[in-house]
Amino acid sequence: MIRFVLALAVLLLCVPVAQAASFDCGKAATPFEKAICDHPDLSAKDEVLAQAYATALGGLSADAAAAVKAGQHAWLDYASRVCGDDGQPISTPYTDDQASCLAGEFTSRITALEASKMQGGFRFYPVEKFLVEKDPDSDTNSYNKVATKHFLTVKIDRQDELAAAFNAMTDELRLANDAQMGEDEHLFDKAGNLARGDTSADIDVSTTVKEVNSSRITLETDTYWFGHGAAHGNYGSTYSHFLIAEARPLRAGDVFKGKGWQKKFAALAIKQAKADLGDDYQGDDSSGDLSKAITDPSRWDFTDAGISVHFNPYEVAAYARGEVDVTVPWTDLAGLVTDTAQNLSY
Repeated sequence: MIRFVLALAVLLLCVPVAQAASFDCGKAATPFEKAICDHPDLSAKDEVLAQAYATALGGLSADAAAAVKAGQHAWLDYASRVCGDDGQPISTPYTDDQASCLAGEFTSRITALEASKMQGGFRFYPVEKFLVEKDPDSDTNSYNKVATKHFLTVKIDRQDELAAAFNAMTDELRLANDAQMGEDEHLFDKAGNLARGDTSADIDVSTTVKEVNSSRITLETDTYWFGHGAAHGNYGSTYSHFLIAEARPLRAGDVFKGKGWQKKFAALAIKQAKADLGDDYQGDDSSGDLSKAITDPSRWDFTDAGISVHFNPYEVAAYARGEVDVTVPWTDLAGLVTDTAQNLSY
């Protein structure tokens, strides 16, 4: 028996590492497939990706599975193009830099597929779109030669009123995301596809499940924008809360009561931000924009300690400080919030 085990171990060690890919490398035909087989790190990631994809499809209805499959097919087309110079599928053997680029895309893809899961008794699945285009202003010395767009949102795989209302909310988020683009940029075209023509920036808008508790489903939308040639990209996050018992999105009136709460709550949040940040605080509410952000339910989260307010880079501190979250204690909110507001924390 020991001799058999040792012989098997030797045999396994003799198998080429490239065969760790999720497909038969002997049948690899395209430069994309050959790159996976020729680079051990890519082969290993491809194995994990295959598992992530199979897991993502598990337990889904036919319609939901079709949506996940469509997203995977779109990603495969995107991945074959994104590491090149012209937005077209790479037609020559991958360079080491291109293989490294592809490895990063595999890692991102594995993470995206993890949005397909059971959480809090709900089966969520991702809906995605991808786009890659050549940046016509790039040259041989440009670091960014293609512009990319990626959009991800989640839906509930169930046929009932709650799922219909939740999925309608995520559809509306698409329109809200589009409205936040720059004056000359659009996330989507009129047909609902990712809009072409924004060839000087990379844009990623991803909405995933942040939390499910007894009262709500909370989604987090992470937005990233990088203008080619800029010193750095910019990013931010917002939340969307769905009330389970009432099968609808949360409204400000579910949390605050009466008139004038906006001014009082904004003052409390700014006071807390100043206390938390100290000398790093750089908030300016002279235009009222900071108060407007604070009183927007998309900036709120709910904890045992209080209402957390989310600030994106530059809003209350320098870019290097990153995103900032401050918590206004429930005790400070007495008289401002509804009797049921604190229930949102559990």
